Amino acid sequence: MTAAIEALVDAVRAALRDRAPRLAAAAATALHDLATRAFVDADEAAAATYHGLVWDLHADPDHRTYPLRLWLVQAGYAVEEACVPPVPPKPALGPDDLLARLAAEQQQRGGLAHPLSQHMFHGDPTAADLAIYLRHHWHRSRLFYRELTELALTCPLRHASVLHRNLHDETGGEDSERAHPFLLQRLLRHLGVPHGFHDRPELPEAQAYLNNRIRCARHPNRAWGLAVLYSLEAGTPAAHGNIYALLQRFGVPDDVREFHRVHMTADVEHARETAGLIGELVTSSEDQATLVASLRYHRALGRRYFDAIWREIQATR
Repeated sequence: MTAAIEALVDAVRAALRDRAPRLAAAAATALHDLATRAFVDADEAAAATYHGLVWDLHADPDHRTYPLRLWLVQAGYAVEEACVPPVPPKPALGPDDLLARLAAEQQQRGGLAHPLSQHMFHGDPTAADLAIYLRHHWHRSRLFYRELTELALTCPLRHASVLHRNLHDETGGEDSERAHPFLLQRLLRHLGVPHGFHDRPELPEAQAYLNNRIRCARHPNRAWGLAVLYSLEAGTPAAHGNIYALLQRFGVPDDVREFHRVHMTADVEHARETAGLIGELVTSSEDQATLVASLRYHRALGRRYFDAIWREIQATR
């Protein structure tokens, strides 16, 4: 980290430490400048630092600084959003045609064709490969309930209730011990894979991917968040089915594989309900263009994340 980048980070952390208005303004400027280096100037060191800092701002559990952190990250969000490749608006599509286009975009950019997936599901992965893969699966899965909550905050009640049904399932329904992260922890505990709720993903690609999910869930234009939610829900039944079969090959007991068994079926309904929301809420040509741009960007960040996991696995051999 260069001295200039370190000074920008220090300005942000000073604002969180002291919570003085004059420091907050300086921190927002610093985060904007760091984001500019990361996204506009394509400075790799600045990008790695930015993604790690924003991850920390998202994950910090201190409720006293939540409003400040929420305000600060907007300075970085604005720079990143301006750098997302746009999709030219076309004449607005009806719900059925829009969802057909979205499904085609998802199919074209899904992760099952990635070399990482091919190795894990159709190759000969080792137990060490499985441990790396599932550790990152934990990073991608454990805080999904927060993203659902953030997205629901911007929706009218009639539409928020759909997201709340998804959240109800995610948090275990009437039995909190059956919350999906706890089911995944059962598997990871069985395999000896780290599974703490305060675990910090260290790969910049992981932080970039996860940070974008939160940015989109918080966006005042619901098309950003609904595109990501649709992509997550539409892609999980097949992915979890493959993981379920992979775990069976490794001799993992049926009850320990429950997390993946649940997602093989439940997310089919969640994807259908999300598609219904999109059909009702994303109707203008501009918002539909944003929807497609958001899905493409989410999938591109996901591919870069998979590239990084694949490099990590290859480096252990």
